[in-house]
Amino acid sequence: MGRIFEKIINSSSGFFITGTGTDVGKTYFSAILLKYTKGLYFKPIQTGISDITVVKEMTKLNENYFSEACYHFNNPVSPNIAAERENRVIEIDNINLPDSREHKLLIVEGAGGIYSPISDKHFMIDLIQKFSLPVVIVAEDILGTLNYTILTYKALIDIGCNVAFIVLNKYKPSGYNYRCLNEIINKPILRLPYYNNFPGADEIKGVINESI
Repeated sequence: MGRIFEKIINSSSGFFITGTGTDVGKTYFSAILLKYTKGLYFKPIQTGISDITVVKEMTKLNENYFSEACYHFNNPVSPNIAAERENRVIEIDNINLPDSREHKLLIVEGAGGIYSPISDKHFMIDLIQKFSLPVVIVAEDILGTLNYTILTYKALIDIGCNVAFIVLNKYKPSGYNYRCLNEIINKPILRLPYYNNFPGADEIKGVINESI
């Protein structure tokens, strides 16, 4: 496929990073993309410990590469429940993209999967649709990924979202998920191997250029 991911990334002004669920690697890939592009990281709805802190630690980038969340709640639970516990309501109309004109790329990370509830009226997929950014789906290379990834992909396509590519996190060369997803979904799939430590610039470039 050549350097298709490099071309996709360089031709876009931003991405919405979603996942097939919680803890599949959205924040990890967002950090890799931020380190690669020196863009602007933005997580509009945050529950629990701030992912800005996590991404800062991984990338070693300063605050100029980060935009504060519109909503931040203490409890690390679903956004609607986190808001409820603090007697607050998340209003989707109050969530807007930050000014990223001074940055090469805007990286927006969602909370949970696409049907993670924001309120009793809206889900994360509604925020994706509002922002109209190309979507990157992050999935972990484990049993069940085929079902979760295909469901996520089809739900986004059905409402007219542009899925830019899929990331298969903790990629296992001996597995079958990569081959099957390539056969079923007509989208590029980035293989992101497991690293004991956050990868350096050369390793990240190798992943993006598919030279792993």
